Amino acid sequence: MRYAIAAAALACAAPAFATGGLQCRPVSGKGPILHLVIGHAVTPSIVSVRMTDGLSYDSGNERMGSHGLAIARSWLDETRLWLDLADPEMTRIEGRLRAAFQPKLRGRPALGTFVRNGRTYKVRCIEA
Repeated sequence: MRYAIAAAALACAAPAFATGGLQCRPVSGKGPILHLVIGHAVTPSIVSVRMTDGLSYDSGNERMGSHGLAIARSWLDETRLWLDLADPEMTRIEGRLRAAFQPKLRGRPALGTFVRNGRTYKVRCIEA
């Protein structure tokens, strides 16, 4: 019985902040919206991305076939957020996100750019 209670306590004590998310959208006008899932372990990392741009693109979703995305490279720390998205075969870069966190602004957003199809969008990333 003692072990069952301990196991239940551990299951309930799973980190509430094991994952989090950011949403990056253009500061003005229309454009791609990125939904990032952040995993928090020893170091935080981007574990999944969904992009909506008229169509929905997703990393890690096999059913989406040619509409899928792959995380080619990412960097996330206290000061910046960098993400390169590629096609599922990793043969071409589909988008580049470069943003810096703004600790003095309310909500600590990340401000930067997202480049896709030769077009640069100014973006704001906030917790989602």
